[in-house]
Amino acid sequence: MYRTILRVFVLFLFISWTLPCHAYAATAEASQQPNYSQGLRYPLPPSVEKNGLLFAGQKIDPSRHDVKDRILKEINYLLMDRRSRVISWIAKADSLRPVILPILKMYDIPPEFLYLAAIESSYNGRALSSAGAYGYWQFMKATAMSGPRGCDQYDWKTDINHWKDERADLIKSTHSAARYLAWINRVKKVTLPDGQEKEGFNDWFLTAAAYNAGPARVTQRLNGFGVNQYWETPLPTETEKYVPRWMALGIISQNRTFYGLKPPARPAGTFESVHKVILNKDLTFADMAKMLNTTPRAIWQLNSKVAPEKSVFPAKAGRTTIQHTIHLPKGAKKKFMTQLAASGYTKKPK
Repeated sequence: MYRTILRVFVLFLFISWTLPCHAYAATAEASQQPNYSQGLRYPLPPSVEKNGLLFAGQKIDPSRHDVKDRILKEINYLLMDRRSRVISWIAKADSLRPVILPILKMYDIPPEFLYLAAIESSYNGRALSSAGAYGYWQFMKATAMSGPRGCDQYDWKTDINHWKDERADLIKSTHSAARYLAWINRVKKVTLPDGQEKEGFNDWFLTAAAYNAGPARVTQRLNGFGVNQYWETPLPTETEKYVPRWMALGIISQNRTFYGLKPPARPAGTFESVHKVILNKDLTFADMAKMLNTTPRAIWQLNSKVAPEKSVFPAKAGRTTIQHTIHLPKGAKKKFMTQLAASGYTKKPK
């Protein structure tokens, strides 16, 4: 009897001690399995979960959890930590869409690159990074002042001098960014892991990564790891977040009702331009404002390539006559040209 009780007691202790260990081991093993929705408030839209995502003409399969996780993290970061900024970005994107999209289309750049300017500069033509990148598309000065050799159709070079910086001009800088993106994607010599060369990355995700980190660095990482896709390539931390954040902003903008966003309506950022304007004398923003019944600030906001401390279109640079491109409020072109001639800034038409 005593031996039987002892055996039962020992068996009880054995079960009590071993079961928690096995349970803990199973829990630990399960915790090592990725759970991509745990702790994330905002999921992908149901249509994306069901059908996948086509972004910049490239398919993203949501069943691939590592890719889905990176995009979801950026969606949740933007909506939880940067919500007010995202609302502002989307409102500005809607406003600038009529200006930016036609330029991107000219160079066969996917329309989703509209949102890249938000990630780069918050659509601020005077944005200056700590590294010295400047303007709507955040060109470094050295890059902005150089262009590809033998590829005039992709020449992204902009004018930077003592009185203007075209990186801050929406139209000029968007043309430059589109040419640079097209060059990276189609022309830039890329050496593959097998040693062969090809022209361009031919991949818009790698192109966006190269826009951020530089084509040489992205190529080096592709070769170093023997891969040819963005998602397989370990890149600098900033670039690892940059491309998924760009995608996340596009997804949020395209599904703003699903995410509960109501960006305020802004006037369409449309304006008109006059080109090759030759001045007889310097034209100040204050004088332009009087001609057009507006404010000098409104004139400068349209022509932010001119440094605010200058606030003038000079007639000459030294002894060289300058041909200006001047942006005006929509519908003001005829009145402006008439006022210029009447005030002696330009020759009166014969």
